[in-house]
Amino acid sequence: MERTLPPADRLCLRATFDRVPAEAALWAPPDASLDELRDAVRRAVEAVLSDRQRAIVEWHFFEGISQGEIARRLGVSQQVVQKSIYGVTRRGRPVGGSLRRLREALTALPRSTDP
Repeated sequence: MERTLPPADRLCLRATFDRVPAEAALWAPPDASLDELRDAVRRAVEAVLSDRQRAIVEWHFFEGISQGEIARRLGVSQQVVQKSIYGVTRRGRPVGGSLRRLREALTALPRSTDP
């Protein structure tokens, strides 16, 4: 059974990526297949996230589990789960945030120079 993200989560995810400047946004060459993009995201999840961050991202975005349910499973508050996903700002600097780390990893991928 394939699950989709609840509308509120899709809006949050979209809003997060919409804050990235156009030149730094996630980018894929025009000939990249959807499977290649999925593989790149999965590799980035494996490479840059801790085990706990990986579990939270996979549960929330790939399995559609709510932040509250994830918090219950981990024995932490929902706020801890939210900060793990989106990060916080301390002294004007972003701290943590699985999405930020994934965005940085994916924007570092080589870009095609083909027209």
